[in-house]
Amino acid sequence: MKTWEELLHSGKDHPFNMRKHHTIADIYSKSDVVAYTDDRLSPISRLMKTEGLLHLPVVDGRHVVGIISKNDIQRLGFGYTYEGRDDVETGIFDMLQVDQVMVKHPPLAVPQSTVLELSELMVAKDVAALPVVDAEKSVLGTISMKDLLLFLLTGH
Repeated sequence: MKTWEELLHSGKDHPFNMRKHHTIADIYSKSDVVAYTDDRLSPISRLMKTEGLLHLPVVDGRHVVGIISKNDIQRLGFGYTYEGRDDVETGIFDMLQVDQVMVKHPPLAVPQSTVLELSELMVAKDVAALPVVDAEKSVLGTISMKDLLLFLLTGH
């Protein structure tokens, strides 16, 4: 059985090889929704639940300074499975700001980044998602390891 590294670097006719040089321009999740460093965690958690967002870029002014994920927030909460109540964690989340929970200073992706470049970068940096920005560093959305893996496996 081949390792993921062997598959990524396999022969030119293998679907992985053809897909790994594809840019992320039509793969990443497009969204201009962001969190700010001084936002309280409660409304951000509700927003992510309501909108079905797994990752959210964090900005300070116009500059991306982090990324926060549903998993980052869930690790802090313990009321998720307590009889359907979320008021316990809401109290804790009201005390915390996004910058206390986010992954700080993640690498940034651009639509011209390739699947291979970002896959290797995300593995090396041990991150599950990256903000995608344009040339002016304005947020365009996010790309996750799940997005990249699904594209490599299915082409979609």
